[in-house]
Amino acid sequence: MGAVTSNGTTITVDSQLIGDVISIAAVSVAVATIDSTDLDSTWRTFIGGIKDGGDCSFEIAYDPSDASHTALEADIDGGSKDVSIAWSDATTCTFSAIITSFSPSAAIDDKLTCSVGMKITGAVTF
Repeated sequence: MGAVTSNGTTITVDSQLIGDVISIAAVSVAVATIDSTDLDSTWRTFIGGIKDGGDCSFEIAYDPSDASHTALEADIDGGSKDVSIAWSDATTCTFSAIITSFSPSAAIDDKLTCSVGMKITGAVTF
């Protein structure tokens, strides 16, 4: 099976397609582990606990006049947002998340950028 390019990948937050996305650090689903070892054990044993969708972040070439960018800034309100990542091969990843950070950045001889952080709340669907 060949590699899939990331070109064409999109992210949508509350039905708003986010423009000028540079990169996405997508979900990292993990399962908590609970130590179930007892005094009769000769090896540590564990059982699986609750799943955690972790965090998701992305970076944009920030344009303060872009409606999708200003909507992200307004979305830092503690409310859960519906998020969808559409990979370039048309598969998707959907989840709900709270936007936790919106961090514009400027550097000499570079474009204005912004990092957006989200905490996933609930199930992640691939």
